[in-house]
Amino acid sequence: MDKQKIRKTMTNISQNVYQSYAPAKLNLFFEIHGRRSDGYHDVCSLCCPISIYDSLIFEPLTYPKIEFCCQMTNIRKPVGEIPVNGENLVVKAIQKIRERYGVSAGCKVRLMKRIPSQAGMGGGSSDAATAIQLANRAWNLRLSPKEMLELGAELGSDVPLFFINGMSIGYGRGELVKSVPTKQPFYFVVVKPREGISTAEAFRYCMQNNKTSDEQKRFPDELISGLLQGNWTRIADGLYNRLERTAETLCPKIRKIRETFQKLDCIAHQMTGSGSAYFGLCRHRKHAEHLAAQLRLLTDCSVFTAQSILKL
Repeated sequence: MDKQKIRKTMTNISQNVYQSYAPAKLNLFFEIHGRRSDGYHDVCSLCCPISIYDSLIFEPLTYPKIEFCCQMTNIRKPVGEIPVNGENLVVKAIQKIRERYGVSAGCKVRLMKRIPSQAGMGGGSSDAATAIQLANRAWNLRLSPKEMLELGAELGSDVPLFFINGMSIGYGRGELVKSVPTKQPFYFVVVKPREGISTAEAFRYCMQNNKTSDEQKRFPDELISGLLQGNWTRIADGLYNRLERTAETLCPKIRKIRETFQKLDCIAHQMTGSGSAYFGLCRHRKHAEHLAAQLRLLTDCSVFTAQSILKL
């Protein structure tokens, strides 16, 4: 997708019909700081939106019904089924808006799915954030950014991250977010094995098998400094994902991918989110394309190239 097109996140494609892109994300840093009394986890997560994306088309209806369909696009060997009923975060987001703001109108929503599921790339959360923004515009609700972010936080810990321009860091259970104002683009190669990992299972297994003292907990200061300076060494030293090693037990393919990356000329590499997708940081676009070609020969996984999105 052309960079200028991906930046134009919402378009009126015909009268009263709106379309928007929903980008994936990569976790450049992910740490669990403990379990909360509400059942969630206190996390610190630095996310980078990238140019792998889903698309949503939103058409308001005069009658109170939500019509939702999902089309799989460019996903080889998808994991699991994408729910098309009330369990889908897009539908949940729209229902929440209708109930909270007394919207009597309905809508027809078509989701074109390109972001792999059970990958740790935030596809469902990004779709939900995009649905909130589309409903706000199509129904002329005039919700503030703060109101939309709060709605997103009620739907899932990753959703608020997709209301922030460019890279962002989330605290708490993910609802406290702020921008990391990088100015240069970053390039990645992303590998997605056929196997997926349940986010809930990844957290549960990590908390059971990875006891971390306060002294061992990581913080993203080194990474943020490296990103702002464009310093490859500091970025490589700062990348971290607490869930990665335990995820390798749930999905041994991740370990094989990591070992493959270790043999390649890559700045740094790690798993994103709860997995199972794994990424490498590259020097430039051609470097990413070169590594992608190698990885397609060395693995039986889906391989993508992507760049960071500076502005959503």
